[in-house]
Amino acid sequence: MGNIVKFSAVNSKIKTLKGKMLKKNQYYQLLNSKGFKDVLTILKENTYYGEVLKQYDLDKINRGELEIILYRHYVSIHNKFISYFSGEYRKFIKNLFLKWEIEDLKIIIRGKYIGRSKEEIERTLIARSSLSTLDYSYLLDSKDLNVLIERLKETIYYKSIKNLIKDIDVNGLFRIETELDFIYFSNIRKELKHLDKENREIIDEIIGLEGDLLNLSWIYRGKKFFNLSSEELFNYTIYDGFKLSKEKIKLLCYAKNGEEFHDIIRNTKYGYIYEQDETKTIEKREREYEKKYYGKYLKENKQNFGMLMSYLNLYRIEMKDIVSIVEQKRYYGDNNAMNYVSVSL
Repeated sequence: MGNIVKFSAVNSKIKTLKGKMLKKNQYYQLLNSKGFKDVLTILKENTYYGEVLKQYDLDKINRGELEIILYRHYVSIHNKFISYFSGEYRKFIKNLFLKWEIEDLKIIIRGKYIGRSKEEIERTLIARSSLSTLDYSYLLDSKDLNVLIERLKETIYYKSIKNLIKDIDVNGLFRIETELDFIYFSNIRKELKHLDKENREIIDEIIGLEGDLLNLSWIYRGKKFFNLSSEELFNYTIYDGFKLSKEKIKLLCYAKNGEEFHDIIRNTKYGYIYEQDETKTIEKREREYEKKYYGKYLKENKQNFGMLMSYLNLYRIEMKDIVSIVEQKRYYGDNNAMNYVSVSL
């Protein structure tokens, strides 16, 4: 009875929110729009996003600003679910929020690294809220990156990234950002022991799926774009995946070339995602895979955290689809956006 009581109200809220998500006919309108401004008009007049955009002048919104608006709304929805829980369940919701706090921290670190002003950085942040563990003002006031890192000393992030700063001019931000992702997964794993068996098992599966996809993206990008060593690739992977064993991950990291990488991954559950060696196609198929998994779980209507995590991930995918459509319309003005979204019409 415990989980039924805890999650019945949550599932009811999820059902309402899911009912507002984009339907196929709305995707069709967006995909066949005549350009960026037309996309904005359709979103505002014909979809649930009208509630999100009603306070904005569409003529003054660019692609980057739209993405920020969407993600801030996403974070606000995430935060509203905190009121449904107490005790360890409430604490777990806060830990899920770390994913978005980490995205903000990446923005701040990158901004300080390339010399952006406090105001420029602040305009692009998405997760500043009551759930934040960071003192945003304190961090934004840092005069440079070294000061910023020292100001993280009392946070969970400091020990993991402090030694990566010294090589940043050589290695860039890629390693730091990957280490921050690792902190999120490690923190979630630590908190699982406080939950009941049913929730531990489904969260472990969902986090494992996210970890698998992040590992594959890290290995693929590390090999293709950054020429990282196999040892370094393996050292930065996330343990305890869903479908990929540690041994399989190691094989992928130590693959001698792209052909060998694809030969190994072809025989896994994720083979379809990497059939084509093209970044946008991989991103699209990754979303398709996730969408199928989370959509199937939502239909089961179970009384556990899997419902909330599945909804939040589906909504994240929808926003990524919108951004992909907008990018195509904004920069290319063509009808190839269908090649970059997770929906089939």
